[in-house]
Amino acid sequence: MTTQQPRFERVADHAWGYDPAQVDDFLDRVRALRAAEDGSREYRETAGDGVPDADGVRHVGSRQIRERVFDRVRGGYDPAVVDPHLDELEDAIFAEEQRAFVAEHGVARWDEHVELLGELLLGRLNRPRTQRFRRPATHRTPGYAVADVDVLCDRLVEQLRSAPEVDPRMLREAVFRSAQGQRCYEEQQVDAFLDRAVEFVLALRTRA
Repeated sequence: MTTQQPRFERVADHAWGYDPAQVDDFLDRVRALRAAEDGSREYRETAGDGVPDADGVRHVGSRQIRERVFDRVRGGYDPAVVDPHLDELEDAIFAEEQRAFVAEHGVARWDEHVELLGELLLGRLNRPRTQRFRRPATHRTPGYAVADVDVLCDRLVEQLRSAPEVDPRMLREAVFRSAQGQRCYEEQQVDAFLDRAVEFVLALRTRA
């Protein structure tokens, strides 16, 4: 009887890592969906991870990779090893999505999509510091420290203006201190913005 080798390196037994069963199951699902790719270049399944489309059929895309969260367990997979793998997978799937979009709608429509997304993001980035996102509904609700989020936003603006290419790791690996009241931004709105910002950065990379 052979013992199956772990997919990724694990942290020490006393340290916290990603639940190996969840990581393995998710990646197995993604691999199966990609292998079953149909003519429309959507990845489909009838149950499990994914987002239902108009016909009730599920598929997985770059956003599902980006938003996937795993439970933490002692002795689990090392996040420092798993996260870069997921980032590469997201990049590959996003590039496929871009090619499929261009094949169906044309380059002009893709460029228009990227331009509109950029305008949406810059509209928020160009707001005054401390006013870029809304505050939580109550003063006791924790959120992301305003100062930390604004620093990241300023860095993003600077890179969009001057850097030949923005590294999405700056957004993917962002960590903010917790705060309350007027000293914090609402977490959900900031997270949604970062999600679209990553999408925009990847779109710039693959722009036809």
